[in-house]
Amino acid sequence: MRLPLLLKFVVALTSLCQALSVSNTSIGAVTWDEYSLLINGERAFINAAEFHYQRLPVPEMWLDVLQKLKANGFNTISVYFFWSYHSASKDAYDFETGAHNIQRLFDMAKQAGLWVIARPGPYVNAQTNAGGLALWGSDGSMGKLRTSDEAYHQAWLPYMRKVGQIIAANQITRGGPVILCQVENELQETTHEPNNTLVTYMEQLEAVIRDAGITVPTTHNEKGMRYVSWSRDYGNVGGAVDIYGLDSYPAGFLVGNRCDGATGFNVVRTYYQWFMNYSWTGPIYLAEFEGGRTLTWGAPQNYDDCRSEHSTTFVDIYYKNNIGQRVTLQSIYEGYGGLIGAILSTPDAYSWVLKNQDTQATFTVLQQNETPSTTTIAFSAYLNTSLGNMTVPDIQLQGRQSKILVTDYKFGNQTLLYSSTDVLTNAVLPGHDVLALYLWESQTGEFALKTPRNLTLQVYGASIVSSTLHPGYQKIKYTQATGSTVLRFTNGVIVLLLDQPTAWHFWAPSTSNYPSPRPDQKLIILGPYLVRSASVENEVLQVSGDNNGTTTLESFIGDVPIKAIEWNGQRLTATKTPYGSYTAQIPGTENRSVILPSLNHWRSADSLPEAQPEYDDSRWTVANKNSTLSPQAPLTLPVLFSSDYGYYAGAKIYRGYFDGTNHTAVNITASGGLAFGWNAWLNGHLIGGHPGDPNLSATNMTLTLPGPHLRTMNNVITVIVDYHGHDETNIANGAGNPRGILGAYLLPGGTRTATGFKLWKIQGNAGGAKNIDPVRGPMNEGGLYAERLGWFLPGFPASDNKEFNSTSSPLDGISKSGVRFYVTSFDLDIDRDLDAPIGVSLSAPNGTIARVMLWVNGYQYGKYVPHIGPQTKFPIPPGIINNRGRNTLALSLWAQTHDGAKLDTVELFTYGLYQTDFQFDRDWSYLQPGWEDRSVYA
Repeated sequence: MRLPLLLKFVVALTSLCQALSVSNTSIGAVTWDEYSLLINGERAFINAAEFHYQRLPVPEMWLDVLQKLKANGFNTISVYFFWSYHSASKDAYDFETGAHNIQRLFDMAKQAGLWVIARPGPYVNAQTNAGGLALWGSDGSMGKLRTSDEAYHQAWLPYMRKVGQIIAANQITRGGPVILCQVENELQETTHEPNNTLVTYMEQLEAVIRDAGITVPTTHNEKGMRYVSWSRDYGNVGGAVDIYGLDSYPAGFLVGNRCDGATGFNVVRTYYQWFMNYSWTGPIYLAEFEGGRTLTWGAPQNYDDCRSEHSTTFVDIYYKNNIGQRVTLQSIYEGYGGLIGAILSTPDAYSWVLKNQDTQATFTVLQQNETPSTTTIAFSAYLNTSLGNMTVPDIQLQGRQSKILVTDYKFGNQTLLYSSTDVLTNAVLPGHDVLALYLWESQTGEFALKTPRNLTLQVYGASIVSSTLHPGYQKIKYTQATGSTVLRFTNGVIVLLLDQPTAWHFWAPSTSNYPSPRPDQKLIILGPYLVRSASVENEVLQVSGDNNGTTTLESFIGDVPIKAIEWNGQRLTATKTPYGSYTAQIPGTENRSVILPSLNHWRSADSLPEAQPEYDDSRWTVANKNSTLSPQAPLTLPVLFSSDYGYYAGAKIYRGYFDGTNHTAVNITASGGLAFGWNAWLNGHLIGGHPGDPNLSATNMTLTLPGPHLRTMNNVITVIVDYHGHDETNIANGAGNPRGILGAYLLPGGTRTATGFKLWKIQGNAGGAKNIDPVRGPMNEGGLYAERLGWFLPGFPASDNKEFNSTSSPLDGISKSGVRFYVTSFDLDIDRDLDAPIGVSLSAPNGTIARVMLWVNGYQYGKYVPHIGPQTKFPIPPGIINNRGRNTLALSLWAQTHDGAKLDTVELFTYGLYQTDFQFDRDWSYLQPGWEDRSVYA
């Protein structure tokens, strides 16, 4: 899988992790003070990345992502657990099938060397359907959500008990990776009253968590600086958690918010003050911090248009800004000492100085006063060291650049008295203490080593270096050249001077699977696109990783003789450099390719036979309820809310019957989530609908009933209502807001109770809440005819099915309104040592008003709405797609107007090509159950 751009920057947080390194025992308590967490009694800097397993329903690929996170400097993952994903119906829970098996996630996190912050909800938000609440409660049966309402309490209680027991079994105190457990999510405590329903709710949750055996500290995440919720230090009337956290998205949460590359980059400089005011006895914890943006329906820009807003510059500015405010727990969403002043000789720079109370090292964080600035400024810094005050000249911030200057920073047996260059990391190798520093090319750096005598150094590389001895220390000044320069001192110290692009290909793989390894449990490797692991065995350096361009792998392993370097199992000649590293040329993929087949040989069939009046709906659910538990009253009776009849996810289809030719119109109100659409047909003839609006989750239309199409008896209006999810609770009533038809009556004469209809029937996903496909889960399919019959599943015999009497393709489309379903298959033969991330690209002619869904091997993995947009490219991970072998691809094309619809692009593409030893080619059959006859659901 492709390594996200943000993760290619090994952030300076690793320096602080080293300064706060912990002992290597995996069983111990987690405590805290006002500075940081203490794990096994020693300080830990938590550098976390959010990971949502349900969005990658291939457990084997979890390890791929976790290894990449670990390689890029993260030591923790933060994980939501989704009630909706594990409970398709009341009293039914699945923590074992396929990607529902979260024990595998805990095991892989431990294997990858990552701690886990568990966030079980029951509400998680997460930009997911209903905020993660079980969809079976969308009928209103859960009562008032996210309160102490007893109906809601009884609904979440069994789930929290079950997931809590799994989390408890995986705590660090039991040898697992879990170090924190979050209670609820962004639950705003707007009033501080002990009898408030939210206080009772939090106390209920905390009691269940503790009863389940969870003993690690509890946390919560404040939704921005709006209220103060569940802090032990401020307004604590009950329900407070152990460690208060704050969520912050300072550059904007949505794609399209100031996403032009020229604006933005305005940092928040009040985190420290916020915590000192509201949570002063705990560490500063940013439970969610911006690492990307959410793409909404109808967004003016796509992800690729916003790459500049989350480049390595973003990381440099924003994450170092957090460090400057003494943040010691930070979780990047999504992804995946005391404070004193400092004096600088320019009013254009801004700084903080932090002092580690244990080591006395200081960290001075520098950035421009106006962080959006792209100008270059130069200045001097005055640093307080153990040998007195030092003036460091010629410090430069090149536009949107931040730096962390250190003093009295210990590495191995050495002390870095000061440095005006960022420390990337350090390592203790046999015979050598190693320090890595980075700068932009042509910038000037200066550092000093504490030493009573002059150390001779040899320079290997193009950087211009000078050295002078001073009382108690030796000062080295240099101008950074392209690439790397190695300084080797007579006392065995090695200093790597790296320019930024070289630093992006710097790796420090751990020889331990402990999340925060000691400096003597690292190797250093330069060059590859990714290094997953490295070790020396039998005089061979074995390196596992990914690479896209032929390059030199350079390894620093200390005074350990080796005969060869083995890259992804390929033995290569190792050449020793004059300064003691070993190099080898590793292969890239420049001369390799992947042949992606054209998507031809389609077969297609009508997927809207329900529009015809003679369609047999005798096995459909009769919609005849006259009352509902929903917090929203129906506009007409009977109740037509889909959840009241056990149909939660996906499109719903209704058939309403009436007699006579006197009615001239029908008024329909439908709901399906933002940008959803719907259509209605009278006796097989389109009478209209709504194309969708990204700002509306419910729409109303009065549609004319053409006289020539009316019958004296048994007229049928067929309505398809699309589905874009249930609401999160930032919308009043949240998941309780109904989906489907909210009301329908005939004109003239129709009323709320006498609508003119004599019968309504509804059909949704096959089996409703039965979850007949537990592997793919309860939110994978909806109620389209093709979905109910399983035409999208691998092994469906389209060529033998009488309904597939056409070889038309999506490029041919349909000439009128309706829904057509297309199925094809293709073979891939990607070399086993290649990672070739694959996607499907879709496009349609301008003016097309249609809705398209995409399935690959039975997984609904893309939705394209050309008249709303913006997404047109849909990545398909291994395990969903078979890198070697047969694949089934299916498309539904719903034309919303009389003009019909067609696509002009349906093609496979690759995001890149990487040589790897990760096993992307596997037998994925257990995740891809095939077609079985589903005619009972027609």
